[in-house]
Amino acid sequence: MQAVIVKAKLQIADVDKLVQYCKQLDGTIVKIIQNDEKVTSYPERNNHALQQAFNVMGDEPFIWLEPDSIPLKEGWVAALEYEYNKLGKHIMLSNDTHPPHDIVGGIGVYGGLARKLIPAGIKADGWDGWTIKNIKPLVSFTPLIQHTYGDYSKGGCNQHIFPRDNHIIRNDAVIFHRDKQQGLINR
Repeated sequence: MQAVIVKAKLQIADVDKLVQYCKQLDGTIVKIIQNDEKVTSYPERNNHALQQAFNVMGDEPFIWLEPDSIPLKEGWVAALEYEYNKLGKHIMLSNDTHPPHDIVGGIGVYGGLARKLIPAGIKADGWDGWTIKNIKPLVSFTPLIQHTYGDYSKGGCNQHIFPRDNHIIRNDAVIFHRDKQQGLINR
């Protein structure tokens, strides 16, 4: 299974750092898809980026990465592929949810049929939120992808900072999302 990232102009350094880290971690070569920059408003730009990955990957399942999704262990691709095949659904995402601050993250595995299930042109929501609202029965959920924007205990969302927050990383997680500062790289 291939790990994929869509590289936008504003993310060049972060994407390059993540791709290099994946190679150093366990030899994983991440497929880089250059963002065509045709869509710039949020959340449409993110939805468009996923559609670009679908167009390049065709019917091949792939692991969707973003610059703030950091693999944690050697063999992370094989672990996600095994879990995806075991769970047997078209899309696999994290089982972490933190309403109302964040309900789902898009980091996960997208099978070939996902391109037919997630339509182009979603405007009111990110594709991940749209997916949960519209096709949740076709999605499997795993603890292998740890997803949290931050500490929710004080009513808001205080962003995680690594290495300060390394203690929150679960032993079973093979990838962590969301590390905006990429502090988990080379921890």
